[in-house]
Amino acid sequence: MRLKLIPILLFCLFGLTANAETYPEVVFDNSLVKGTYARSLVDYSGKSWVENVNKHLLVSDTLFFTPGNALSLRYLSHPQGDWNVTIRYSRQKFHYRLSNDDVLSFKLYVGSGNTKSEHLPSISIKQRDNQSVSLAIGNYVQGFKKDAWLDVRIPVKEFAGLNVEEHISGIILRQLNDSKSTHQLFLDQIEFLPANYSKVPLTSAAVLAKATAYGNHVDLQWQVPLTQSIRYVKIYRSEDNKDFVPISIRPTYMQRCLDYVPVLDKTYYYKIAWLDYNYKESPLSAVQEVQPKKISDDELFSLIQIAHINYFVENYDINTGMHMPFRMKEKAIVSVKETGGAILSLMVGVEKNFISRPLFISRVKRIVKFLATAQNKHGFFPSYYDGRKGIPEYFDRRPQYDVESSAAIMEALLVVRQYLKGDDEAEKEIRRGISDIWERMDWKAVTMPYDPQTLRSNLDMLDEYFVSEPIVGVNLGLNAYMLAMASTRSNIPIASFSNAIESKYVSRAEVTSSLFADSTVSDSVRQNSLFPDGIDHGNQDSLYRVSAFQDTIMYGVELPFGAPDGNLLEMYRPFVTINPKLAKLKDYNLAEVVGSYARVVKRRDNEMGVGTSNSDIWGFQQRNDSIGTFRINPAISVASIFLDNQRSIKSLNALYHEFGAFLFSEYGFRSWVDLRSNDVSDEYVASNQANVALLLENAKTGFIWKLYQQIPEIQAVEQRLFKK
Repeated sequence: MRLKLIPILLFCLFGLTANAETYPEVVFDNSLVKGTYARSLVDYSGKSWVENVNKHLLVSDTLFFTPGNALSLRYLSHPQGDWNVTIRYSRQKFHYRLSNDDVLSFKLYVGSGNTKSEHLPSISIKQRDNQSVSLAIGNYVQGFKKDAWLDVRIPVKEFAGLNVEEHISGIILRQLNDSKSTHQLFLDQIEFLPANYSKVPLTSAAVLAKATAYGNHVDLQWQVPLTQSIRYVKIYRSEDNKDFVPISIRPTYMQRCLDYVPVLDKTYYYKIAWLDYNYKESPLSAVQEVQPKKISDDELFSLIQIAHINYFVENYDINTGMHMPFRMKEKAIVSVKETGGAILSLMVGVEKNFISRPLFISRVKRIVKFLATAQNKHGFFPSYYDGRKGIPEYFDRRPQYDVESSAAIMEALLVVRQYLKGDDEAEKEIRRGISDIWERMDWKAVTMPYDPQTLRSNLDMLDEYFVSEPIVGVNLGLNAYMLAMASTRSNIPIASFSNAIESKYVSRAEVTSSLFADSTVSDSVRQNSLFPDGIDHGNQDSLYRVSAFQDTIMYGVELPFGAPDGNLLEMYRPFVTINPKLAKLKDYNLAEVVGSYARVVKRRDNEMGVGTSNSDIWGFQQRNDSIGTFRINPAISVASIFLDNQRSIKSLNALYHEFGAFLFSEYGFRSWVDLRSNDVSDEYVASNQANVALLLENAKTGFIWKLYQQIPEIQAVEQRLFKK
């Protein structure tokens, strides 16, 4: 079965893209899981009380303003007590900033008969450790009444104490006036809107172009007109073509939606409407009907791929063609590293007829044109650019150029150069542009001081302030070494690849500590300092090379480099391009080493328990935030297909069939699910989506592996590097 994306408008619509199913200014529109909203936190004391489950607000899926649910706030504001509820902004959207011209808007439904305007709580805006003043909601309700959705709009400038330069982290509802009665409110569509927006009436009917069933998911596709007053797409479903119920909304930058239906072999009917900023609907579209049926493993495989590729189809900057990891009002931030994964994923989409070749060529042409003139140092790029201005974006305010990010996009472009072999002028121009970018990269300039075999992670704009770590370990850095060894202008020694795997670097303090005071660091190794002259180079302590081998046995598996550390996907990354069957070095097989770590992670996760008794679901990923969680990253198990096909397919099926209703969408698997706290990410991570799309394809056809091996420069290196 061939699944196709509609290319119309995908690369010209608005130029506004994002990686979530909502706009970044939206604090809450829907909970992705039923029961409770994990991004809420309830706290009360004394004789006051707020209804909660595990300190989270309940979710109403029968009464809501926008489908499919709303927050339920049931509370008692006793004179001898207090309460507050925090509704956290998405933990992944750290980039959203307010404007003094914005308006905090939300919908409020008063469901208790004894509630008056003065019984409503107060509200404040939270920015990390800072909080604004609290304002009484009752003062901003337009036409207070019960049993109806009320419109609440509060100008941001009235929240004294805000810093518009700081990102927002949520809103806080608080007990205000005392009352000995229990009150029931419902809240929905909490968002920050501009004070002025287009009010052009939506008089034209919406257009639902297609509805196609793939197992329990129905793929809906539409084309949004260039009408500024359209804010959302509202989706309706019916089981009898008479009674239609709203089931979901999608932002206008999205061109499709995957709707999960629980019952197969049954006819469903769909239609859609456009919504304006006041949530008034356009005339409805014509009805599309579909009858979902069970799909084969191959069809499910294709569905997984198309969804992950679609993430990169829709999330890009129209000016540069580069991938946008998130949206900001004032900037179009594009990622160099993630664009590498986007390019390769789109190329797979072309090969599988998911997207058109002209669309791919147009996108790559813009990327190459942008990089040809983008600010760089020795041919290396920063991690991020502002796509609108074409200048680097330094989030830590330190002007640096990222070697691994530059390698990721250069590697992808070299594969594209090998793929686009046509004689038309567009493909020739792309190949010439890629070669020019490739030839200007000076790899010897990015080695560590006094060590021509070791690459450094970053280049500072001013070398006297240089502070950088060596690139070592089994991760994306190995892809950088492949390019550095393959360079025809400034190659580094062939032994660098093995050195990066077999060595690690420790500071002077670590050398003198008890950890390395024994024979681990011999006198000869002590001489392997990257700063042997003893001079303080940019305030960086001397680094010493020591062996990375730490023979360890965990869960019955031998691990050559010690206990697993970090995300297992980092160890997969070299094999997006390097064929694991070739990766044999000296006395060990690199793919077998990574396979050992994958087995350990699975056994560890199964033993630890991640909220399910199904051993096929694994891939625990603890994120470093203030909230202790047990999160499963679906990409970890699914992308392991190149190591163990059977184990990966089992995991793919388990994740899709058990949790696909909320974990899988038109962009593929979400970045994580926490089965213990009933929480799921509302966003996606580009490295996850790329690893799944590319490693699934490699395991099936070897597509990227074959192209990579055909690159003349890479072919020469592999012949010298890998054992036969």
